[in-house]
Amino acid sequence: MLISSFFPWFVVLASFTVRVIVYGITYTSGIVYVIILKNFQTGKAETSWISSIITTVMFATGPPSGRLVKALGWRAVAVIGGIIAGTGLLLTSLTSNLLFLILSYGFVTGFGCGMAYMVACVAVPAYFRGHRRQKMAVAMASCGSGVGTFIFSPIVQYVYVTYGWQNLFIVLAGVGVQCSSVGLLFRPLSTTSTTDSEKVAEKIANWGFLKNVGFHSSHLGFFLTAFGDSIVYGHLGEYAETLGFTTDKGAYLYSVIGISVMILKLLQGVALDSRGSTVLPIKLAIFFFFLGGVATVILFVSNEYILLLIFATIFGANTAASGGAVVVGILETYYGYEHLELTFGVNLAVIGIGNLLGSPIAGLLFEAYETYTPVLILFCVTK
Repeated sequence: MLISSFFPWFVVLASFTVRVIVYGITYTSGIVYVIILKNFQTGKAETSWISSIITTVMFATGPPSGRLVKALGWRAVAVIGGIIAGTGLLLTSLTSNLLFLILSYGFVTGFGCGMAYMVACVAVPAYFRGHRRQKMAVAMASCGSGVGTFIFSPIVQYVYVTYGWQNLFIVLAGVGVQCSSVGLLFRPLSTTSTTDSEKVAEKIANWGFLKNVGFHSSHLGFFLTAFGDSIVYGHLGEYAETLGFTTDKGAYLYSVIGISVMILKLLQGVALDSRGSTVLPIKLAIFFFFLGGVATVILFVSNEYILLLIFATIFGANTAASGGAVVVGILETYYGYEHLELTFGVNLAVIGIGNLLGSPIAGLLFEAYETYTPVLILFCVTK
């Protein structure tokens, strides 16, 4: 579409803010994992489901959220998602039972965050369709994920130490429900009516990408990356403590990851807007996957804090490929803009499955061998 006003940039701001909130809540689950271990006196394997399920549900909500967006519109889905996320976090503050916490924090909060996140991901490409700065706009909005991880990590740690774990979830509930307020900015675009035959053709074409071998092979890479990401986000803080570092230093590593994600997502937008090659998005994805391999080597030999900081920086650069301009560029280039809600939704679901498996399996390995060495080996294999 042609940008005739400044309003689309408010949509970028709204998308950025939603991502800050969503990632701030879901990607500090590794810190929450340590908090629950200390307060609930539970095992590492069973507690690992907390950090795994919330990110899994957030991403797996992609396909149904994509259908809801088509039925209800961006604004309604974002508002409902914010309310659900806030409700889940408020319920979490009321329990001392691990199973109920997994349901309220993992499933309810994750589902609400996923609805709001889906809208934040697809609204910006739609508002900037055909605009020369589309990829930059997408990159600016996606930086919210890095900012959320960066600023929420020390905040979550501070609120917990100062006010306790129950008040922490109450504060997060108040923040989460703000997705509803911000979601009001997702004003729907005007659409043209289509004939019944066009709608049927669109429906058939929408799911045609599932028959594409290239779609499955590329998403195998996204699955493995998400599997490794789940291990890091779920266990990095605890791993740092086993090396003798403080809880605060472990939490700071998540902030470093967030900064790296933010910077690399911006650079994605610059690279994709400065060149017109349709091959570039997939080349960038391969480069980011390569960075994941470099990160594994560094983590495996990390026994000093400076090496953990270097790992967090490179790992954040690798993670930046998820949900940013690179993914949108690949899906638009090879499968069409008109199918973005569905292709992006499936992309999120694949990432969600990877997130579901990584952290709990890592927890089981640690409990079986009482060392993080097999966990590090698993991380190396998947990245």
